[in-house]
Amino acid sequence: MTIFDSDHAPRAALVAGGRGFVGAQVARALIGAGWRPTVFGPAMAQDRLADLAGRYDEVAGSIEDRDALARAFERARPEAVVSCVAHGVGALGLMRSGEAQRDAAFAVNALGHDRLLEAAGAAGVRRVVWTSSTVVYGPASLYGGRRVDEDAATAPTTVYGLTKQLAEAISAYHARRCGLDVVGLRLPLILGPGLWYQGAASALADLFAAARANAPARVAFHDQPFDLMHVADVADAVLRALDHRGPLDPVYNLKAVEARLSEIVAEIARRRPQARLAIDVAAPALLFPLIDGARFSAATGFHARHDLPRLVAALLEPGDAP
Repeated sequence: MTIFDSDHAPRAALVAGGRGFVGAQVARALIGAGWRPTVFGPAMAQDRLADLAGRYDEVAGSIEDRDALARAFERARPEAVVSCVAHGVGALGLMRSGEAQRDAAFAVNALGHDRLLEAAGAAGVRRVVWTSSTVVYGPASLYGGRRVDEDAATAPTTVYGLTKQLAEAISAYHARRCGLDVVGLRLPLILGPGLWYQGAASALADLFAAARANAPARVAFHDQPFDLMHVADVADAVLRALDHRGPLDPVYNLKAVEARLSEIVAEIARRRPQARLAIDVAAPALLFPLIDGARFSAATGFHARHDLPRLVAALLEPGDAP
């Protein structure tokens, strides 16, 4: 499927951040669906697309650089753009990176996003799909314990969350000013192959690594329910948004798995009885509200392939190891 006329079926896409954790998975999914992506972004230490050499194009550069963006759009001549860009500092997680380098986070996540959309509008791109985050919401305590949908107020308390909130406002501006079709997908905690940076997701990844190796592991983590998702489901959602005919809302929550850490560990133990995993229950430094993802499912028919048992099973497979 494609959002365009099937008689012409253009399959050129530009993937900004296409060598990152989420972006590389999106590039893979696009290739599998018949697209020819052009990957745009800085060089990365690990090549997550090495096995697909020759099936995609690449332009190196920063989303902050208008000239580099111009080269990327000239090379790709895309009918669609996907952006998985987020500022990162080494192996720090995205939220910690925002706190560590505030100015750079704003420059990449907000101003860079503006420049990407400016270039997409000038190139006549029909649809841009980009990855926002559920951290645009405030602490769970602000929402009275209820699941939040897209009508709930955003109230970020982290630099990363604020930059994503600003990027959502910038997207709406370009939609109003230029008629650009921009769809943001708010991602929860993401796990899967290629995860390399530190943060809450890496603590969970360490548990799965220990279970695969039959090694003991102990993690300090809260035991409140939280939202998480396999990175392959993110890629599926991006394709759904690209393929959807007709208008979509400016932003959607993505929902997949809702679980406590104790439930995840119990599912690991069910599949790997020899696993020696322990939890030191700790108070959460910041607990986000649970999300309602019904709106995107209703609009596009998207349903995550990985529920909790399938997510755990996938992450216990060596090929799915971060």
